Order: sequence, then C-alpha cells, then structure tokens
Amino acid sequence: MTFGSRLLELRKKNGLSQTELGQKIGIHKNIIGKYERDEVRPSIDIVIKLADFFQVSLDFLSGKIEQEVDPDIIDRVTTIQNLPPKDQEHILFTLDAMIRDAKSRFAYAS
Repeated sequence: MTFGSRLLELRKKNGLSQTELGQKIGIHKNIIGKYERDEVRPSIDIVIKLADFFQVSLDFLSGKIEQEVDPDIIDRVTTIQNLPPKDQEHILFTLDAMIRDAKSRFAYAS
C-alpha cells in the first residue's frame, strides 16, 4: 500500500475532508490531495505530523507494515528492553513458550 492510499484510508476512516485534515496539520487541502494521489511526497516533518495526528507509526503510514502495532505492546516491549539481561532472557523464554502454545491451539482449532 502506498503512502497516498494509506493517508486516504486514514482520512476517510476518521471522517475528515481534505480541508479539515489540512487545517489540523497546517497545510492546504490541495497538497493533501496530491499526497493521496502520490503525486507529491511530503517532507519528513509533515509525515511525522500526520502520524502523530492519526496516532499511527511512521512504518504503518508509509506502508512499510500492514498492521499497526498496539501501543500497549510497544510499552511492554520497551519495559522488557530496560530490564537487566537475565530478566529479559527469562521473560522472553516464557513469552516464546506462550506464543508457541497459542499458535498450536490456533492451528488445531482450525
């Protein structure tokens, strides 16, 4: 998915016109239209404003990933990263086991 199509999807999902979105981030509606048609690429500053406005990651907005990562999951991963290595190892070992079990249950349920 291109940046423009992702922007269009987010704008419509949030019930905004190009004019309204432009006003909220400080650019003209015509520029929003050009972004949505992939005629013009925005500056990184504008992309950051859009990502912040829609509360999505830059990777999601740019189309690099297809599914937005839950902010609660990001907070938990950040917390794990800030722990001592031995604690990280134990938590990730347990988490890996739980993920493996959940995948198995899902596979057998289908």
